[in-house]
Amino acid sequence: MATINLLFPCKKLRRSVRLESKDIMENNWNCSGPLGFFDMLPLELKFLIFTYLPVVELSCLTITSKSLRNYVELYRNTERAQKYLIPYPVSHSALPDTDQQQKFYDQFRKCGLLLKRSTCLYATKDRLNLVQGFAQKYLCSFNQVCHNPFHCAALKCYGIFLHTVIAGWDDKECIRAFEIISQTTVMIRHLETIVRYKAGAFSELEIHVRIFFRRVFLNQCQSKPEKAFWLNLIMKSFPMVHQARILFLLYGPVCDNEIQWYELCESTPTTKEQAVICFGDLANAFRILYLHCKDWTEDAVVSVIDELMSAPEEWLSENVATLLLFCGDCLTMKVLTSKAINGRISELSNIILSLCLVCLRQEQPMSWIINVIRNVLPAMDSSRVRIAFLFGIVDMFKESVIDVHEFGDTAEDEVSRDLQNLLDAQASLTKELIAAAFQGILNS
Repeated sequence: MATINLLFPCKKLRRSVRLESKDIMENNWNCSGPLGFFDMLPLELKFLIFTYLPVVELSCLTITSKSLRNYVELYRNTERAQKYLIPYPVSHSALPDTDQQQKFYDQFRKCGLLLKRSTCLYATKDRLNLVQGFAQKYLCSFNQVCHNPFHCAALKCYGIFLHTVIAGWDDKECIRAFEIISQTTVMIRHLETIVRYKAGAFSELEIHVRIFFRRVFLNQCQSKPEKAFWLNLIMKSFPMVHQARILFLLYGPVCDNEIQWYELCESTPTTKEQAVICFGDLANAFRILYLHCKDWTEDAVVSVIDELMSAPEEWLSENVATLLLFCGDCLTMKVLTSKAINGRISELSNIILSLCLVCLRQEQPMSWIINVIRNVLPAMDSSRVRIAFLFGIVDMFKESVIDVHEFGDTAEDEVSRDLQNLLDAQASLTKELIAAAFQGILNS
């Protein structure tokens, strides 16, 4: 063998094609950047690959490495990406198809997730600037006037996008986000204008402010404490009398694209469904603030409810009773006990009468009224006042019957119905009182 090597020396080492290819690959790999062969692709080709990825998977790429995040960030700011991220034109009118609406809203939720993940290491100020930059392209409040805000989908899309981005932020960051957005859209200034002037003076502006705060901040909340947080942020810089106005602005009844400021001062809902429309959202807002907001004490909630019932004028007593019924036992007791402590006995008797009528109409047990009376009586400072209160309830029924009979200016059928309701309510209350008075004998 040695003789052969001497006679025929090998001028070149023999190697297989496979081994040579392997060496080339290893050299290329060692020369590549942190993303391996992906770094070797032209930027345009990288962006083309991104267009084939779902938005959620694209957002996952941003948290895998700094290099990938930078590429995705570059891509997100290109014109091609804008068409890919929001493939549907932003609608400032109602979307006709429910499935189309859901796809539209889901796309904005995914875009929010992309921005949230790609900016997770940024400062809050920088993240909010990016949110604002994104919103300027789509939110109607920035670049055009909504002629029919009730049917505008853009505000809801922005609310979904915003809440996806800020999910998990601490309270200070959320407060900063609220301040920047409210100042940029001039909504807080609009709110200050509305509460300074007579209710209904700026009807179009009132509706626009109502829809903005509800769709951007309130309607997208996933929990009651979260909604209480945003409600408190909207109202906390205003005095109590204005807080009551703001709550009615946000959750009061609406008809023909106008807030019905004086409706509850002039008429009462005739059906259970109408009562829910008029008072359901208001009562829910008070319950949320009372149970889930630390800044709202019992006295604050009672005071705002009291202010609300006289804004812009005194509500009809039956509407006061309906709101209390919808607010629940705890808040009702607090409000009525406050009136008893302050010596407003005549007003208290009138509310009890109205509660009887409302319970009859809402098919609630009259035993609830007995429980209310039992809880209110101890708050009165003397037996004389307690007796005056109990006798006042009876006198209120008597006076109401006389008023309906003598001064009723409606049709005869309506007068007869009102009288029938009063007598039915009085009879139901009397039955409960008699049963409570002789409960020991009846159970023996």
